[in-house]
Amino acid sequence: MHSYYQMTALEKWTEDLYERLEIVKPAQISIAYIAERLNIWVHYLDVRSKGIEASAGMYSMFIDNRLPEELQRLEFLHELCHLLRHAGSHTLMPEQFTQAEKDESERFILYAAMPYSMISKMRLPELREDAIQELAAVFQVPCELALQRIDQIQRRVFQGQLIAVMERNEDRKLIHRHIR
Repeated sequence: MHSYYQMTALEKWTEDLYERLEIVKPAQISIAYIAERLNIWVHYLDVRSKGIEASAGMYSMFIDNRLPEELQRLEFLHELCHLLRHAGSHTLMPEQFTQAEKDESERFILYAAMPYSMISKMRLPELREDAIQELAAVFQVPCELALQRIDQIQRRVFQGQLIAVMERNEDRKLIHRHIR
């Protein structure tokens, strides 16, 4: 089943980032671990979370200390995407671009919080609800996020299966044309 799964460009980029940072197990997907490897100074304050690039390659991030720890990590991942993929000032940028960046950061959270490379090595329970619970527990994410990720993976596997069937049918048509 996993052979049909196709990663998006953003997901592949995230997997490559984790490979460079030597993040290979869920426990390493932490603010401290990632921040240390990317040299990000993290400050916990009574403010909305925000990441800034002080100068080329020097990052600071402010994490809202009013949030539960689980959500602080998700905020960190969201801001991390902005820091690493959305450079520059956004004050003059059209709203469609800033919305596109926010959307990408939300997808990044799914990939960074629950990397496919780690999920694919797990033996998830057959029952959907149990699989959601296990994913949420292992990756320390809310069940709603685990549900989104499982749904996303299932859609991609199904899409891959459909493409494979379509390709086989096209191959059969080509073979029949050459036989006639």
